[in-house]
Amino acid sequence: MKTDEFTTLLYDKLKSIFPPELIIPEWRASKDSEDDFNNIEYYAPRVDVAIGPFNINRQIQENNLTFHHFATQHRELLLRLFNISHLAESSSYSFEGFMESLNINPRCFIAVEIENTKDGKRAIGDILNASVMGKIGVVVPIGQDKYRMFVKIKKYFNYLKDVQKLPEDFNNVLIIEGGNLLDNL
Repeated sequence: MKTDEFTTLLYDKLKSIFPPELIIPEWRASKDSEDDFNNIEYYAPRVDVAIGPFNINRQIQENNLTFHHFATQHRELLLRLFNISHLAESSSYSFEGFMESLNINPRCFIAVEIENTKDGKRAIGDILNASVMGKIGVVVPIGQDKYRMFVKIKKYFNYLKDVQKLPEDFNNVLIIEGGNLLDNL
């Protein structure tokens, strides 16, 4: 399946969960920004699908309170996503631990990156963008072979963190195979 076809299917499923105005395909992090992201000197990633609310002003504490309420409201969905992600395959992670590791200054509630290639550099960029843009990052490789590659890269990040070569471990990211995600929304 092509990524644009998958994005359309995902958008249709998400509309039954979130208000359509909070689901933005191909969302640029600087869109409508009232903070430093409106500065053209900064790189502003484009997220395949962003789910609001959005943190696009300097009211980080207020926005985080909104994110917290939104996470509480959608706790059942978040648990379902956690349970079909790579984190649930490991006894080292719990849902509560995941919820404690969420991004403290995200741009959106959920940042979704969809990938259908086996290019490791793109995979690294997808994990990074999902992690830093979303309160919760969701990386969606389409196909089991790509899913395994993303999980391997995420394990590499964890190793780099363990040996103090990486300051963050991107633990707010869930990797969920495409078909599995569509089946569970």
